[in-house]
Amino acid sequence: MATSDGFWLGVLGGLFAEVFSLSKLRYLPRDARPLWMLSVWYWAITLAMILSGGALVAIYLGSGVTMTPLLAVNIGASAPLILQSLVSQAPPIAPGRVN
Repeated sequence: MATSDGFWLGVLGGLFAEVFSLSKLRYLPRDARPLWMLSVWYWAITLAMILSGGALVAIYLGSGVTMTPLLAVNIGASAPLILQSLVSQAPPIAPGRVN
C-alpha cells in the first residue's frame, strides 16, 4: 500500500472515531448540548486527532510494516489511544538545574 493511500485511510479511521464520539450527543436538545461543541479550540484539536490517525499509519508504512486497508482504518481510529500509551510509557525526566 502506498503511504499516501495509508495516510488517507488512517484519516478516515480517525474521522470514524470522532463521528462516533459525537454521535452520542445527537439526541440532546439544542439547549442541553455542551458549550465546547462551539469552541474553535475543540474543533482544532478534533482535526489534529483525525490527522494523527493518518500520520500514524504513514509512520507504520514508512517503517516497513505491511497492512491491509482495514488495518489502516483501524489504526487511524485508535490513534489517540496508541499515542497516549506511547507517551505514558516514556520515562520521567528529572528537572534540570537552573543555575
